[in-house]
Amino acid sequence: MSVKIEQVTSEAVIGQLVPEWQALWRRAGDATPFQSPEWLLSWWRFFGNGAPLVLTAREHERLIAVLPLYHHAESGCAKLLPIGVGLSDYLDALVEAAHSGTVEALLQALLEQPRWEECYIPDLPPFAALLAARPPAQLLQDRRIGETCPVLTLPTAVSGLPEVVPRKTLRDLGQARRRAAVAGSIAAIPADEGSLAEFLQEFFRLHEDRWQPIAGHGVCSDPAVRNFHLAAARRMLSAGILRLYLLRIGNSVVSAYYGFTAKRIAYAYLSGFDHRFAALSPGTQIIAHAIEEAVREGAREFHFLRGGEAYKYAWGAVDRPNTVLTLRRWC
Repeated sequence: MSVKIEQVTSEAVIGQLVPEWQALWRRAGDATPFQSPEWLLSWWRFFGNGAPLVLTAREHERLIAVLPLYHHAESGCAKLLPIGVGLSDYLDALVEAAHSGTVEALLQALLEQPRWEECYIPDLPPFAALLAARPPAQLLQDRRIGETCPVLTLPTAVSGLPEVVPRKTLRDLGQARRRAAVAGSIAAIPADEGSLAEFLQEFFRLHEDRWQPIAGHGVCSDPAVRNFHLAAARRMLSAGILRLYLLRIGNSVVSAYYGFTAKRIAYAYLSGFDHRFAALSPGTQIIAHAIEEAVREGAREFHFLRGGEAYKYAWGAVDRPNTVLTLRRWC
C-alpha cells in the first residue's frame, strides 16, 4: 500500500493535526506520554524557536506516523532537533505499530529536506522506532549511549512488591510510615481539575526545596519551565495521563510526585519534599504511594526516567540506557 509523506511547517496546520495526532498516540502501543501532542505542543508554545518541520505519513488519508522536528541554528551548523528536546525523557517518532516500516520513508523524506546538516535526537529509549529503522545510505548515522533510565518491573498486586523491592527499602518505608502516623494523619491526595493549579504550586515549592541545597536551584525555578508544566499538566490531566500526588502529614504538605501513567507504564517525572520533615522520609513515602497506585492501575513497569540517582536502585530498578542518534548528510 502506498504511503504519502507530507511536511508540515505551519503552526496553524500543526494545530489542526491534534485530533488525528491524539488518535495515533492512542493506537501506537509503545508511545510514551512525551510523544503525545498534549506534551509536545505545550513544549513548543514555550520553547519553540526556529521553524517547525513536522513530517507526517498517511495511508489512505489515515495518519500513521509523525516525526516532529524543528530547525535550529547552532555554532554555524544548521541542525534539526526534536520538538520536546531537553524536558522530555524519551523522544522518538510516533508510529502506528502495524506500520513500523514507515519510519524509513520518513527518514528518506527527511534527507530530501533542504537547510539542514545534522539531525540530533537524544534520549531514544531501547524500543524507539527510530532505532529499529535503517536510514538511507546517503545519511551518516552515529549512535552512542545516552543517559540511563532505571526501570522497576512491577508485580500484579501490591502484595507482590516484596518480590521486586529490596527488603531494606520496604523495612525503612514501614518505619517511616509508623513515625509519620505518630506525627499526624497521613493522606496522599491526587490532583483533579479543581485542585491542579494549587497542587502544581505546592509541587514547585517542594521540588525547589529538595534541590536548592544540592544544586542551588531546581529545574522548575525557571519561569518558562513552570509555565510549560502549568499548561502541559492541564492537558495531560484532561487526557487521563497525569498523576500528581501530594502527601500530607497532619496539616503539612510534605512531598509531591509529578508523573504520568499510560499504556500500563508509570513514569516518575519529578518529585520534591520538605527537608524539614526529612526524619519522616517524605520522598520515600510519596514514591511508594506512586508505585502502589501504578500496581493497582495494572501498570507492568515503573520508569524512574533519566538519571542514575541512588534512590532509584534502592527500589530495585535496573538500568535501561537511552541512545543518542545523530544523522548527517554525506559531504
